[in-house]
Amino acid sequence: MTAARAERVSAAETVRTRVSVREIHEVALRALRASGLSSGEAEYLAEVVASAEVHAGVGLDALRTETARVPAGRVGLRLEHCDGYAVAHDPASRGPLQAFVPACETAAVVGTLVVPGIAGSPVLDWAALDVAERAGRALSLSDGGERTVVTPDGDLLRLPAIAEPRPPVAGLVIRPLSEVPAGEVLSTAGERKQRHREAVTNGVAVSTPLWTHVYSIARGFLIPDHREGR
Repeated sequence: MTAARAERVSAAETVRTRVSVREIHEVALRALRASGLSSGEAEYLAEVVASAEVHAGVGLDALRTETARVPAGRVGLRLEHCDGYAVAHDPASRGPLQAFVPACETAAVVGTLVVPGIAGSPVLDWAALDVAERAGRALSLSDGGERTVVTPDGDLLRLPAIAEPRPPVAGLVIRPLSEVPAGEVLSTAGERKQRHREAVTNGVAVSTPLWTHVYSIARGFLIPDHREGR
């Protein structure tokens, strides 16, 4: 891992560190593995964390939350049907992002689903974008406030809340849509491609205390050097 440069952002009087996109992904991957996730889970969520940090500056904060919630075993989500909703219960008490991704993938197939105990957040929007593109379905996310809509074409939209039936439990409602409503476009696939190109070239300025925290967690997982013994 290359050494990161510390810089001071005078306008905010906040110390920040400029790191590469690769460093963000690698630290996220190692931190998630150190927290008990499988290699496949950690690799996927590390991609989400890196994207959310590059495009919205929210990935590392979400990573801090995820690594504080070690899953209680390898048990999967439990799906229950109640009052016209599918409810995704998580017996392992995973972090919000860990529980959201499989629930969102399920909603794209089975229909409207509610994930109890979690609220909408920017990092979940970025995770939902990937699910929508892979599933070819527009998805709406709402916890009773403003809605986020993600499309198969890679658009991220913000819409005002609408009157909807109250779900049987409080949580984040994920609803597949047959058509994309009009709303404020916050991000497009083209804009993200350009931003990613710039981030790869120039790096990303992240919060130094936050970077130090997740980096310390990542040090708990060491990848063996397979060159030993050669």
